[in-house]
Order: sequence, then structure tokens, then C-alpha cells
Amino acid sequence: MHGALTRYRVMAFVVGTALIILVFVAIPLKYWGHEKGLAEVVAPIHGYLYIVYLVAAADLARRAHWRLGRIVVVVAAGFVPTLAFIVEHRVNQQMQAEWASEVAAGQAEGVRSAIGGPTES
Repeated sequence: MHGALTRYRVMAFVVGTALIILVFVAIPLKYWGHEKGLAEVVAPIHGYLYIVYLVAAADLARRAHWRLGRIVVVVAAGFVPTLAFIVEHRVNQQMQAEWASEVAAGQAEGVRSAIGGPTES
């Protein structure tokens, strides 16, 4: 699952960066500077990268058994400027916390079985 989180984090950064370039540079250049070349390049790139981002997020969601609310927020993060960075940071923190609690629970279970105490089923 660590690999799925890494793939998601990389794609969140790439898609977030592409979206910021598109919204804050390419689109203003297109409409105010009458230079549509950058928007014509960046928009399709962001679109294709967003699909890869969705695949990475879906893979992580499947492996981590996410609920619908978290999935919706992650999907929205790919098309709201700067939200990808915030959501990626929170997802990473939550996944690290979940892994730490699983490790702690596994260690507690190992101690209980080592001393012959009752184990939870």
C-alpha cells in the first residue's frame, strides 16, 4: 500500500501543478493576452494527467478501503486549484496515522500472545 500512496502523492503534485499553470497562467494569457498557445498545450496535458491521477487515487482507495466521502474529496482535488496539495497532505497524514495504529495494535497483539494473555478475535 505504500507504493499506492507514493503514486497518488506524485500524481497529486503533478496534477495540482498543471492545474495551477493552466488556471493562473495559460487561461489569463489566452483571454487577456490573446495568446492561446499555452492553454492549448496545458489543458489537454492536465486532462490526461487527471485521468492518471484518478487511477492512482482509485487504486489507493481500493487498497485502503476508503469511504465515499474521502473519495469524493480526492476526486474534486484534481480540478480545484491548490486543493490537490491540501488534500494530498491530509491523505498522507491520515494514512501514516492509520499505519502507526495498525503497527501499535500488532505489537500489542504480539505481546499478549507472548505472555499467554487473552487475544482479541
